[in-house]
Amino acid sequence: MVEEKPQASSVLYPNQAESAERALASIAGLLRETDNLLPMLRREFRGEASVQYEDGGFEYIQILKPMFIKVDSESQLPLKRKVKYKSGEVKWIYIPNDEAIEEILSILKFMGLNKITMMTNLDEKTILADLFEFECKLAPVLALKQKEWGIDKELLPMIMTKIKTIVQDARYMCCNGSTIKAIQKTVQRIEQFNEGERTTRKISPYS
Repeated sequence: MVEEKPQASSVLYPNQAESAERALASIAGLLRETDNLLPMLRREFRGEASVQYEDGGFEYIQILKPMFIKVDSESQLPLKRKVKYKSGEVKWIYIPNDEAIEEILSILKFMGLNKITMMTNLDEKTILADLFEFECKLAPVLALKQKEWGIDKELLPMIMTKIKTIVQDARYMCCNGSTIKAIQKTVQRIEQFNEGERTTRKISPYS
């Protein structure tokens, strides 16, 4: 009588395990980058970019008009100040309205730009409903705060689109639990390989 050997339901080869580990590291990197998004957006809203110098030092310089600017309470004109950069360049720059910038960043954080939202499971219908409600509430806020926050009236529709797009991208990261499912699937593949390795070592005549 020939003894039947159990058949493995699935096999994960070493190169596939390495690929799964790289995928998991990539997802972990994506989650870590979430912490860097708000500081990056803060610089972008301020109209700043990083400049690297030959001595290894760097600084942020204003390369375009900030999204939100401080204005004179009487003339309603944008406020500027003179700065001297490390390069020696002297330039008049707009004074960013940091209060407005931090308010928008706080809204973005609670509307989805955080690790918790990425790990949730929302269906597309819910996401679209949330985006519609957000857009309806965002438009009047920006309109009412236009002068106080120093928003360029001509750029107001585009600024609203930028903010909405950021929230939309963050929300779709959790559409149908895509991020958490990718993590679970990758972890299962790695655990499957590790379990197979342990089984092989137990039955090996050379162990």
